[in-house]
Amino acid sequence: MRTVSEHLGLAVAASLLLVGCVSLTPQQRAKVDEIQSFADRTTAIYGLPGVRISIQSATNLNIGAMYRQGNVFVNVRMLDSPNLTKLIAHELGHYVLGHEPAASVSSQAAWQRAQEQRELDANAKAVEILMRAKGMSQNEAVRVVSEALQRGQRAIERGAPLTPGTLRPPRSWRT
Repeated sequence: MRTVSEHLGLAVAASLLLVGCVSLTPQQRAKVDEIQSFADRTTAIYGLPGVRISIQSATNLNIGAMYRQGNVFVNVRMLDSPNLTKLIAHELGHYVLGHEPAASVSSQAAWQRAQEQRELDANAKAVEILMRAKGMSQNEAVRVVSEALQRGQRAIERGAPLTPGTLRPPRSWRT
């Protein structure tokens, strides 16, 4: 039986194979340039090496975007999403915080607890990133993140599968 980190490694490898196989419209190319610029501003603000934005083909994995080892992989379908800015800020939050998949975990439950904490931390960092790199007020940045979390909660309630890229609110919001 494979561990969670092995499954994530396979998903990343599959994503890497799909990168470059995506045809983009001129509008989508402009969106990619816009989010790469956002990523470049963010890494400059935090004094970090640049992060690469890569567009991957639409998959059935239900992953909007994910950060791994200096790359943000974005599902091509997300380029038209109203959540795109928040999603990129969230993934940049993982980068700024140094989140990488755990090499090994003692149990699925331990991995789940650690993943939920990383998601909460990335959401908090996303608010800060939206304020610093996008110039949003604190209230506006919190509103953007909160609205995206509420949309994620509604998707979960409709039965969307939970994946590492699913926007997931904290347990206290899921009463």
